[in-house]
Amino acid sequence: LKLGKHPFYDRDGDNIRLDLPISLKEAIQGAKVKVPTIDGAVMLSVPAGAQSSTTMRIKGRGFVKKGGSNAPEGRGDQYVTLHIRLPADSAELAKLAEALPDDPAIRAELGV
Repeated sequence: LKLGKHPFYDRDGDNIRLDLPISLKEAIQGAKVKVPTIDGAVMLSVPAGAQSSTTMRIKGRGFVKKGGSNAPEGRGDQYVTLHIRLPADSAELAKLAEALPDDPAIRAELGV
């Protein structure tokens, strides 16, 4: 049996991967956001100061493992990768950027 590509889930063995867009406000302040799973939506706590490309795990929300049960310990996990979406309004974004301090050390780990 061959499964087709899903519009937003990727299978990784018994695990499921999902890219989740979050707003800039949710990333800065933290939030509880709805996340789709194969069993229905669940709430995920995004921590304050979340970064784009941060991956979070929802235990037991993947596929049933071979020989496993439908209980969380018999299933894979769902991994959710956060992607911060900036406001589409460039004037609003410019106003937000003006209020932020410059960070000269942001690329220090790269030696520049």
